[in-house]
Amino acid sequence: MRLTLTLTVALLLATPALAERDFRIGNERFSEADILDARGLPSVGGEPVILVTLAQKAWPRLQKLTTEFLGKPMPVSIDGRPLATPVVRDAITDGVLEISGIASLPESETMAKLISGKVPLPDSLEE
Repeated sequence: MRLTLTLTVALLLATPALAERDFRIGNERFSEADILDARGLPSVGGEPVILVTLAQKAWPRLQKLTTEFLGKPMPVSIDGRPLATPVVRDAITDGVLEISGIASLPESETMAKLISGKVPLPDSLEE
C-alpha cells in the first residue's frame, strides 16, 4: 500500500522534540515500541519514500485498521499534524507501510527518524 505524504520543511522544524511522539494511523496510536524501523529511501522508480516496519505484535492492529478503512480515507499523523490521508485499497497484512509523495530524500530520512524516534536499523550486521 502506498501512502501519500506531502510535508514542508517548516512542518519538520515546527515539530517539537518530544521524548515520546504521537504517531497515529487511523485512530490508533503506534508507540516507538510498535515501530521496528522507519527509513527514508528511494523507491524502485527513484522517488523518495518512507518505509515503516511495525513490530509483529502491532500487525493485527494495522490489519484491522486497514480493513475498517477499505475504500475510505485513513488519516496518518504525527503529534497531531496530518501527514497523509490515503484511501485504503487493500488491507495491510505484513506490517509494512510505504509512504510516498515526499519532496526529497533528506526530508524522507528526517521524517522516518521523527516517526520511529530512532536511527534506522543497519541494512546488514556488518554496519
